[in-house]
Amino acid sequence: MKKLLALVLCVMMFVSVLSTNAFADKATVSAHPDFDTGSLTATPRAAANNKAIKNAKENIEYMYGALAADNAVFGTIKSMDSVIGSIASDLFSGVDEFRGIPGGKLKDNTKTVLRDYIGSSIVDYLEDHSDKFETASQSWKTTLSDGTIGSLTYTGKFTNKYGDPIYVDKEGTIYALGHKGTWYKAVSSAGTRATASTKDTPNVTDADLDDLTRVKWQKLDKGTVTLTREYKYDPIAYANTFAAAVNDAFNSKDGASLIQSMVYQLYSAKVYDDLEDKFDDLWDEMADWEDGSAILSQYHFHDLLPNGYADQGDVFNPYALMDLDDYPNKMALPAAILVP
Repeated sequence: MKKLLALVLCVMMFVSVLSTNAFADKATVSAHPDFDTGSLTATPRAAANNKAIKNAKENIEYMYGALAADNAVFGTIKSMDSVIGSIASDLFSGVDEFRGIPGGKLKDNTKTVLRDYIGSSIVDYLEDHSDKFETASQSWKTTLSDGTIGSLTYTGKFTNKYGDPIYVDKEGTIYALGHKGTWYKAVSSAGTRATASTKDTPNVTDADLDDLTRVKWQKLDKGTVTLTREYKYDPIAYANTFAAAVNDAFNSKDGASLIQSMVYQLYSAKVYDDLEDKFDDLWDEMADWEDGSAILSQYHFHDLLPNGYADQGDVFNPYALMDLDDYPNKMALPAAILVP
């Protein structure tokens, strides 16, 4: 008797802590959404919840991967720019000016040009190797009868008389994509909608797709069916591809020749600046040696001398003194280097 009484008391205590709403006809808390349908009233299913968990895990992995990739890429860019800065500084070390452009400005311009050259090379590499880190998908979409947007599913068939690929929407409407990009919808001679067979419409037979000669095709307005492209990215694969792009820009045959070409062109400007000072010193030495007596003129070794000496144009006669500006090839400096 005591055991029975104790059991009854335990049950009563348990019931007393329950809200009276527990026995109501309708729950006061909204049901969880069905992640497959987006419904806020549907009963949650294990499959939908498992899908949500899988999606969340993938999102978390992507976010951490994106942060790691961006850190790696930014670190690579900083290291690369340090190299470019060193090249520009070393090339114009000790250069006061060149063709009226101050040495500091020449350094800044050189860094800008090198960044443009190297950056363009890296971007071109990434575009050519985007398949390493980018997965593209595309789908055709059209407006359904209820006004919503639905995807078209390729049926794997080319059964209309024109040999066009056949698609179907979830309502069973048949579409054909013409070879010129024009879309057509299959309609019966009575003007009613024709149907097609898909796994999602088991009440429709495959015969509807196998024999499309019984329907006529209605040309759709441009834009009725649109192509949607979506891209997914692998952050770690991108970071690795970016590193490969930088390596290619500096070390590949084309990349190395580009850097060497730029360095040699810029170094030629530095050499010109250095030697121009030495030539000026030499002309001053000549003028001091002559001391106004025009000794070189008496030898006729004066025709192309600068600083007030007689100049008879581009005729180098007699062959006595060389001209700094008479180098054999055009100095092909990028125009951006000499921007004031």
